[in-house]
Amino acid sequence: MDTTPTLADPASDDTRWVGRRRFARVGRVLPVAFLQIVGTLLASRVLVGPGVGTGSASPPWARHAFTGAVDPVHLGPLAIGFLVAGVVVLPWRWRWPRSVLLLTLATTIGYALVVSPRGPFVAALTMALANAWLRGHRWWVVASAALAVVVLPTADAVLGRSSVLDLSAVLLCIAWVTVTIAVSELVRVRLERVAERRRQRAEADRRRAADERVRIARELHDSVAHSMSLINLQAGVALHLGADLPDQTRDSLANIRDSSRDALVELRTILGVLRSVDGAPDGAPDGTPDGAPDREGAERAPTAGLDRVADLVERARAAGVDVTLAVDGDRSAVHGITDRNAFRIVQESVTNVMKHAPGHRADVSISIGPDVVDLVVADRPSQPRVADVGSTEPLAPTGNGIIGMRERANAVDGTLSAGPTTDGGWRVAARLPVVGTDPEDAR
Repeated sequence: MDTTPTLADPASDDTRWVGRRRFARVGRVLPVAFLQIVGTLLASRVLVGPGVGTGSASPPWARHAFTGAVDPVHLGPLAIGFLVAGVVVLPWRWRWPRSVLLLTLATTIGYALVVSPRGPFVAALTMALANAWLRGHRWWVVASAALAVVVLPTADAVLGRSSVLDLSAVLLCIAWVTVTIAVSELVRVRLERVAERRRQRAEADRRRAADERVRIARELHDSVAHSMSLINLQAGVALHLGADLPDQTRDSLANIRDSSRDALVELRTILGVLRSVDGAPDGAPDGTPDGAPDREGAERAPTAGLDRVADLVERARAAGVDVTLAVDGDRSAVHGITDRNAFRIVQESVTNVMKHAPGHRADVSISIGPDVVDLVVADRPSQPRVADVGSTEPLAPTGNGIIGMRERANAVDGTLSAGPTTDGGWRVAARLPVVGTDPEDAR
């Protein structure tokens, strides 16, 4: 009997699961093949002896009610071919359960018609019946089992190998079919219970994950969002009251105000995703602080992509960093998670330049090809290296920013390298596929 671990045949890329699935398809057929072929050969040669015809020393399938010479089951090439063919098709029982059931039924009936049936020649048919029952093809199983009950015990009588119908062989065949279907149903119920428990555990995990996302959104709202709102408001007030401030100071305050406003818009989007809330009113529980300033006409739905790299570069220049931008290719060809992660890698790299090397010049290069996107952010001292010693904070190659960028690259099956250059600068290079698979979309 085929007691498969699941009712369906799930596809998985995991190597161990693929190995177990191949064993279940092929390895479980081996004992069935041994039982059917070797067991039937032994039954045809050992169980049939001088007692044939007397009914004294042979099993029901070897007894005959008439006296005279009876060919003691000579297994010719055709009979052996039927035995082997019934086993050979079993590895495909998961993909084509009904076809395999019909083929094994045909080979079993063919064997019973060629020679007097005896031995475990129904082993392959038993496995096919159980597999089809577990896969939900119950009417096919009932019809095949009924045909087997009608043909197998009556083959000898119909073909003249026996003068009367052996009633014990009929009862034995009915008992075999009944036990096969009953055990298959018990296994099916057990597998459904196991699958239901797994679904319940998965649902409980999803609920816990949703609760955790809500908790994270609440913490971000209560800490980061309110702090960013205060920064934005205070920068706006300083600009309003500081009419006599130097131009550079006013530009810095304006940059702080605009950057915090953009960060609030993005934070609002992230909080909405965490809470799975779409279209919540302003100031509602989507995470945006009441009274927080918002960009006119700004949309919350899409997160930042490569189309906002120019704005990022302008903010960096307003902060006093000499940044150049070179884009080669169509930015609209990049979308989805690749577009978001590419922007975040550039953003983190430029932010690191502003934070760790404000006196450096930075070059941002984006090359979009038909299959990959190449990102390069490199900074170098604007003056001789000796004058820059001690003026910047060193950036560790395993800092949180580098780790986050590498994780974003790995998330889309891309690569990222980061490290110091010989002229005292730093270089980040990433290669991402144009079309990436979003784990949330594939779920």
